Amino acid sequence: MVAILGSLPRRLSAQTTTITPVLPGPEVDQFKIAQEKLLRRYAVSARSQFLKLEKPALTAHFLEAGRGEPVLFLHGGIATAAHFAPLMGPLQEHFHLFAIDRTGCGLTDKIDFRGVALREHVVDFVSGVMDALRLPRAAIVANSMGGLWALLFALAFPKRVAQLVLFGEAAGSSGQGANLPPEPPQDSIQNVRAIYQLRVANPDRLPTELLEEGLASARLAGVDLARRTWGQQSQGQVITYRLRPELKGLDVQTLFAWGDKDIYGPPTLGQEMAAIVPHARCEVLRDAGHWPWFDHPELCARLTVEFLKSGG
Repeated sequence: MVAILGSLPRRLSAQTTTITPVLPGPEVDQFKIAQEKLLRRYAVSARSQFLKLEKPALTAHFLEAGRGEPVLFLHGGIATAAHFAPLMGPLQEHFHLFAIDRTGCGLTDKIDFRGVALREHVVDFVSGVMDALRLPRAAIVANSMGGLWALLFALAFPKRVAQLVLFGEAAGSSGQGANLPPEPPQDSIQNVRAIYQLRVANPDRLPTELLEEGLASARLAGVDLARRTWGQQSQGQVITYRLRPELKGLDVQTLFAWGDKDIYGPPTLGQEMAAIVPHARCEVLRDAGHWPWFDHPELCARLTVEFLKSGG
């Protein structure tokens, strides 16, 4: 692991609780091993590195692979950067990839989100990452909660976003919630499998390496608190549906790639948003779930490459 910029900070600000930094220990070691196994499963030649951000003042972890035009990956709520491995494998031949562990996930610092201005935090985090990476502009590929983060950032800084590719339902796209039963705790391989198989149409596409990485990530210190307090703090306020009035002014080429079996909402939601965004379209992916790149990795990689190389 390479620390690019400095050491771990201890606090975000006077208004927030002390962060939970990533410190050496068996749980971190287990996660690093599981992450590497998942990346090898999909032949991703990635470097695992850290960035010290100034605003928000925390340390972020990212995976870097490939060469070419920059592409930033923002993962979903219970995932990590390495969950994009099936896409990163083929895309590393075309682009310079930066897959980020969002705040509270993977090896990025964990925080108690209570008292945090969520929209401001999201925009500061993504812009802080891009600044630290010296990326004035990049395409963004995102899923689920990462899709919401990508839209929030693109609305704030459209000139810094070359293109957007949003796989699956962006968090809170309907405004109604998915009305799903509570999920079991992510504390065993069996439970991780039960949780993850809801996010794909074909559970047999979920490799053991993914399940092991998911279990290891859930065991990292501070992850559970970060997940719970984000949900408590957002309370339906920071969701994609509330962005609809703003989307008509989003001047970014956007691709919604939506599985027809996404448990969080039907493709019609993506089609409705694509009709609002001036330069957008929605591709409906047949026999695919919320993580469609696990159901159809070749198709999702091809769609992404074609969209990014064509300029939208």
